[in-house]
Amino acid sequence: MSARPKLAPADQMTIEEFLAFAETRPNEERWELIEGVPVLNAAPVNVHQIICANLVAFLMSEKVRLSAPWLPVLGIGTRVPAAPNSLPQPDVYVQEGAATWESVTDDALVVFEVLSRSNTKADQAWRRRVYASVPNCQHYVTVSMKAASMTAYDRTTGWKERPATGIDGTIDLPALDLKLSLADVYRYTPLGI
Repeated sequence: MSARPKLAPADQMTIEEFLAFAETRPNEERWELIEGVPVLNAAPVNVHQIICANLVAFLMSEKVRLSAPWLPVLGIGTRVPAAPNSLPQPDVYVQEGAATWESVTDDALVVFEVLSRSNTKADQAWRRRVYASVPNCQHYVTVSMKAASMTAYDRTTGWKERPATGIDGTIDLPALDLKLSLADVYRYTPLGI
């Protein structure tokens, strides 16, 4: 995010203006509002989408097993109080509340980002900071596409890095009362078994 010039607040697009703009775009385009600037994301690669599907499938299975009230969802625009003119869209998130008809949320108990080439260190730091400002967010998890590696950042530790590497690794997600296995996340990908 540091390579992108920051606009003065008066020049930034608001969330309402962004949503009106996004309505005019084709459905297959994935836009985010970052510091008042609409950003078109590149189309994801096959492995990225398999990882996202694996995350949702695993979490949905655990929701049923645990009779949990939370719900895993493919990402939609997420309101982040730390950046009021931003609407980042995580790849997958877990909401505490029931399903809605909204295209925007401020309910993100856990946020997952599957890292691609466009996710620079600065972008990751920005996302960690803004997702941490979502009042009920307890975990921000990044998932690598280069190696079997995930990193969790947790509210309870002040958002300190907690990595897990190797296909046998796991990430504890206490807010969901479960362990996420890297083998489950990377299943059916070249990084899996």
